[in-house]
Amino acid sequence: MRPSRTSREEILQKLSQVFRRDGYTGASLADLANAVGLGKASLYQKFPDGKAQMGAEVLAEIGRNFDREVLAPLREPGPVEPRFSKMISGVRKFYEDGKLSCTLDTLSLGEAGQLYRHPLAEAIRHWQETLTTLAREAGFSPARAVVWAEEVVISIEGALVLSRAANDPEIFRRAVKRLGKRLADSR
Repeated sequence: MRPSRTSREEILQKLSQVFRRDGYTGASLADLANAVGLGKASLYQKFPDGKAQMGAEVLAEIGRNFDREVLAPLREPGPVEPRFSKMISGVRKFYEDGKLSCTLDTLSLGEAGQLYRHPLAEAIRHWQETLTTLAREAGFSPARAVVWAEEVVISIEGALVLSRAANDPEIFRRAVKRLGKRLADSR
């Protein structure tokens, strides 16, 4: 019996783990191939443009998952507080309660920062715009909504960086717990 083929989504998930752990520069082709269970030549068959294509596809796949798990609740109908709470729950799940690094962080430095500047900036812009819309629905002034959205993203991303640097996911957990109260307190 022939072994089952690994889907593109599964391959990207495995590549994502390496990029999250090692960053772009630290992710060797050997590490990427090993994570997927392929030889380097087979990996190049799937990604003819090499590591740059792998990183770009990983970012796109993560973006789709982030939109579905984290941002979609913000666009649902209904009261804003429960929608924001769902986003916070989605963030906790998406980053495994602070155990996973954010690819916006790990793929924003060095060579990767140049390669992926536009998609990284677009991902942040999309997240902030979605939060700004929610804040406007909650009654914030346009200027205050923009500042609030930026503060939410900074809190989450900063907590992820600190958690990784300190090897302490509890930093992230405390930060998102505080965020859960931020919408009501900010109005």
